[in-house]
Amino acid sequence: MIRTIASILVTLALIFGISFYEGTRVKTTFEDFGAILQVLYEKTDAGEVTHEDGVATEKFWESRKKTLHVWLPHTAIQEIDYQLYEAVGCLYVEDYESALPKLEILLGMCENIPQSYRLSLENVF
Repeated sequence: MIRTIASILVTLALIFGISFYEGTRVKTTFEDFGAILQVLYEKTDAGEVTHEDGVATEKFWESRKKTLHVWLPHTAIQEIDYQLYEAVGCLYVEDYESALPKLEILLGMCENIPQSYRLSLENVF
């Protein structure tokens, strides 16, 4: 009986610990990515962006998404990839007006995805 209770408590502690780590990791990653996207958006809006700025953002995302495959569904990562590659393609041809909505979508995703992984009552039930 004591072992059963102890194992239940250990399991609950592991679940909450891993959930906290997951939420923190996802939140930190998307805060960093969102900050970089915000700079890219502002430079695009001002017409001062270069294709290399977009490539640098892609490289940052590529380095971070490898660890996010553990926590996020593949479709969320695939949608970010799609929007980012489309935006960088628009930057390559200097079509800034088409890149701005894609960057806005990415900024919205950077706000919404971490909230869905936050340990909260509405996400549990």
